[in-house]
Amino acid sequence: MRRLLFALGIFASLAVSAQRMGYVDTQALLKRHPMYVQAQAEVERLNNQYHGEVQSLFDDADALRGQLEAERVLLTTGMIAEREKLIVNTLDSAKARQMRYFAPEGTLFAKREELVEPIQSQIAGAIREVARRKKLDFVFDKGSNLAVVYANESLDITNEVLQQLGF
Repeated sequence: MRRLLFALGIFASLAVSAQRMGYVDTQALLKRHPMYVQAQAEVERLNNQYHGEVQSLFDDADALRGQLEAERVLLTTGMIAEREKLIVNTLDSAKARQMRYFAPEGTLFAKREELVEPIQSQIAGAIREVARRKKLDFVFDKGSNLAVVYANESLDITNEVLQQLGF
């Protein structure tokens, strides 16, 4: 039984050692890609614009609330109800716009996908090409949440992928 387990262990280690692996840092690739830098700048610009629009609506609602409180003693019950309704409508509009812009299916996410997806596809293609050229069986992403405890720097193909991309 021990001989069988020992033989299986040796066979498994030989099978694993026959596989060639490499790794790449996709975060480093993205940061050096000029189109990605432009895409990030555009997304940041839109984020600031959308945040400003939403914040303006929330500020309007706060101003209306403050005005109502200041004038409450001078207003009739009907006027108070009308102003409270206006405040609620302004808040609802702000929340709806916030969801339209910032939700996972929102405008900002869609724009980020539109701008970044072609860049990610280009990088994936370059990684595939370098992996085929170097005859690698696996390529791990050092920049992802994958836990790499140790990586021999000779297996790092990031610079070769950058060359493949023309950077």
